[in-house]
Amino acid sequence: MKKIFMALLCVVLAVSCACGGEEFLADPAAEPVEFRELEWQRPLSSILDMVELYRDDNGDQITCSRKNDDLSFGNAALSSIEYVFVRNKLSMISLVAKGKKNEDALLDEAVATFGRATTQTGDDHLWRFSNVAVMFSREPNEQSVLFYKYIGFLNK
Repeated sequence: MKKIFMALLCVVLAVSCACGGEEFLADPAAEPVEFRELEWQRPLSSILDMVELYRDDNGDQITCSRKNDDLSFGNAALSSIEYVFVRNKLSMISLVAKGKKNEDALLDEAVATFGRATTQTGDDHLWRFSNVAVMFSREPNEQSVLFYKYIGFLNK
């Protein structure tokens, strides 16, 4: 969990750095408006097949998994998919792949889906759209995470 938190922190920092202007935006046509038929900011209470994994002390952030979720993304076999709801609204999704073959496949699918990253540092890739930021982060222990983070509130 610590590693996912650190990767999330990287996403937040990358998004903060990329918020400066339109020139940093990825191709708008590739912006994800949903993930597996779940649109951003959808209330947790409206999704029947979610299973709560944990919540923060205040109950403002609830992390769930989805019953019978397809643990694949393109050719990548995933070890988990977590859905994070902030104040009852879908705000973040993390896809975790383990092993070099699956990590490479996860990155390949992200590039095929979102195009050229707006920022790339080593093995970390960021695609910043108007309302969503997507980040691929390869961790040293043969685990990679693809994060989707709703950032539409920054535009208001």
